[in-house]
Amino acid sequence: MEPMPDLRRAVHRVLRRWSQRGQEHLPWDRMLVVTQRKQEQPVPDHDLIVKQIVMEALAELDEQGKGEEAQVLRLRFLDELTAPEVAARLNLITANVVHKRQSKGLDSLASVIGQMEQRALQERVDRIVERLAFADHPPLLFGVDEKLAGLTARLTDGQPPWIVTVGGIGGIGKTSLADAVVRRIAASPAFADIAWISARQEWLTPWGELAEDPHGLPALTFEGLLEALVDQLGFQDLARLPSDQRETLLKTRFQDRPYLVVVDNLETAADYQALVPALHALTRPTKFLLTGRRSLHRYPGVYSLELDELSEADSLALLRHEAAERGLAHIADAPARDLVAVYQVAGGNPLALKLLVGQMHLLSLPQVVDNLRQAQGKRIHDLYRYIYRRSWELLNDDARRVLAIMPLVAESGGGLDQIAALSELPDEALLAALEQLVDLCLVHVRGAVQERRYGIHRLTETFLLKEVHRWPDESP
Repeated sequence: MEPMPDLRRAVHRVLRRWSQRGQEHLPWDRMLVVTQRKQEQPVPDHDLIVKQIVMEALAELDEQGKGEEAQVLRLRFLDELTAPEVAARLNLITANVVHKRQSKGLDSLASVIGQMEQRALQERVDRIVERLAFADHPPLLFGVDEKLAGLTARLTDGQPPWIVTVGGIGGIGKTSLADAVVRRIAASPAFADIAWISARQEWLTPWGELAEDPHGLPALTFEGLLEALVDQLGFQDLARLPSDQRETLLKTRFQDRPYLVVVDNLETAADYQALVPALHALTRPTKFLLTGRRSLHRYPGVYSLELDELSEADSLALLRHEAAERGLAHIADAPARDLVAVYQVAGGNPLALKLLVGQMHLLSLPQVVDNLRQAQGKRIHDLYRYIYRRSWELLNDDARRVLAIMPLVAESGGGLDQIAALSELPDEALLAALEQLVDLCLVHVRGAVQERRYGIHRLTETFLLKEVHRWPDESP
């Protein structure tokens, strides 16, 4: 949040053209302290806003004990006196003293305006961070540096696609990645503001218990999203308008200036069917970032990023970090061969790994691993229900049949011929089943152009071997 390097020159140019109209727009239009005031005015006057900021900065110089510098700047530029005239007015020895004081005053004035900009940026960042899922304690991320950088660049480039999605099974880190992206760009001039709307209806508590919204809120609708955006972005003048007028005016604002809207945890089919087609009308230059357990690769104009499980090395690093934070030195310092046993059963699912570390305060590492492998204990059942229940309920019989045979496929994934032989489904039914499983991020697709391979996460394999047979056999 350092002051812009050309700010001093820009301040000097404003002062030299003080009595004229048509002040330059750059770098002022890139500054939050300017753009915020333009938002507050029904008919923004660029010249007036810039001059107001300069006048406030001059007043702050007076308060900082730099009144002599401020006085010289006022006499030289606002009153349009020459240097000799200012020297005579202030009883200074020569005009050269005036020039030195003027130069020092320009430095101080630019510094004050830079501080005003930093305060505005910090207030903006604080306001945005308060909206996030992890406002107080953002999680440390592992193994997603490349995805974080790519997602940040894609959102801030001002180019299509205007809708970006992060998909993956529960607990894989979708919300954490979105949270990290927003923190990275919160101070960026790329967006006028950033909204964070949560559509979460259930969650796993830090101590491993499944919790659901006590109010039983329905799936997020487009109308509900618009109401949330009006409230969060401070568009109070739109709040009491009829829904069609509110949508029209919100669309105008979103197309006049770029905003970023994050909709986190879209979990049900109703969410997507209601929202995704309608969101396109609100884009350009505004962008939407959606997270959820569905892949949207079939939607045109939508960029889909699917999160995979962590590698063994990243999983072990997460286990050690989580153990150290909880004061479990015996786990943080354990040999890699011991921690690999956790990875072999839980895979690289961050939520599962954190839950297991939490249980190691009471139980031994082998006991924790065996509980997960055998699906024993309420917290383990809650973990599986949280990650898989909603998706499992959406699967038809063919999709469940294909998913059930996936543990027999090689760890690197299997081709269509192998999966067809194991499932004994005809080609059309197999493709339809795979499409549903891929859409729900239960099966991931790998391979090159000439060959595609299909596989599952390690935790999904453990779930299929020990947990799912206990669930009611109810087809959708």
